[in-house]
Amino acid sequence: MARLTGTKLDLAALIDEAGRLLAQALPFDGACWHTIDPATLIETSFRAVNLPDLDALVAENEYLHDDFNRYSVLARSRRHSGLLSEATAGDLNRSRRYREFLLPSGVRGELRTSFVVDGACWGSVAIFRAAPVDFSAEERDFAHELAANLGRGFRAALVQPQAPGGSVAAAPGPGVLLLDRDQRVESITAAARSWLVELGLAGEPGRGRLPHVLVAVADRARATGGDAAARVRGRSGQWVGLHASAASGGDSGRVAVILQSPTAASIAPLIAAAYGLTSRERELTELVLQGYPTGDIAARLFISAHTVQEHLKSIFAKAGVHSRRELVGNLFLRHYQPTIQPIGRIPEPVD
Repeated sequence: MARLTGTKLDLAALIDEAGRLLAQALPFDGACWHTIDPATLIETSFRAVNLPDLDALVAENEYLHDDFNRYSVLARSRRHSGLLSEATAGDLNRSRRYREFLLPSGVRGELRTSFVVDGACWGSVAIFRAAPVDFSAEERDFAHELAANLGRGFRAALVQPQAPGGSVAAAPGPGVLLLDRDQRVESITAAARSWLVELGLAGEPGRGRLPHVLVAVADRARATGGDAAARVRGRSGQWVGLHASAASGGDSGRVAVILQSPTAASIAPLIAAAYGLTSRERELTELVLQGYPTGDIAARLFISAHTVQEHLKSIFAKAGVHSRRELVGNLFLRHYQPTIQPIGRIPEPVD
């Protein structure tokens, strides 16, 4: 698994191969995988393996109900994996998730793991076994040991180039949609429809057919009565920012969601973390992207020019580049430019 997560696979290939390897050590009958925004711990995508289509209901359970072994709780816990049977003290019916989803599907064993590496959660998985078989405490601990490896793999997949053939058009302006308490679309703008296509939706939006990240961010806002946000890469490689707020007036439970291009400043920490940069390396990278020469960077960070060069060597190695020019190309052109309108020639990086 450690070798796999260092191969820089895209997410779909990573999940397929990780699932195959995981099944050799921890045999399972079904699984659901998620990517997670490490800043907000909101699920940004969902992929089920040998499970019924419960996408919207799964998000509702995760954010609206106080169930056992929520991924956000496991991400913050000392141990990042958990058994539902253990959390419920052997009484699985205490779990709403078990009563409504697992029991009707003939599942008894549930093992959940949040993929935490360097203090940030990048994804999660739940694997299931058909009744009467459950997972053991030893298997739970083994899943915890895999959490960091899978976190590195999911983190690296976030910055892999998109598959050939995806055209990057100019991003639409901000879009707005309004959801009722049952996740039905009450109203939607033309720009929001364009963003939903970028998030993978085909056809008209309706309950059970909305992108998972949209359902998740709306449920988080509905649960807290406040705001919720997430960032996710779309089909073409553009970044999409979602901001949900509980709507006042009218029926309770309504949520307004804004979809738009996130600012470069909001994406920079995510991309830097995805490359595994340290806090100091992130500071230095942001200054490089702004065009500062070595001497100015050294003065701003109160370090020597030699130390700046040593940090740059480490940054280049992690990002897979060999120069400042390539760094700007990888971190700016690949991730930022699709989300903004060109306003002129981009300045050359200063050596």
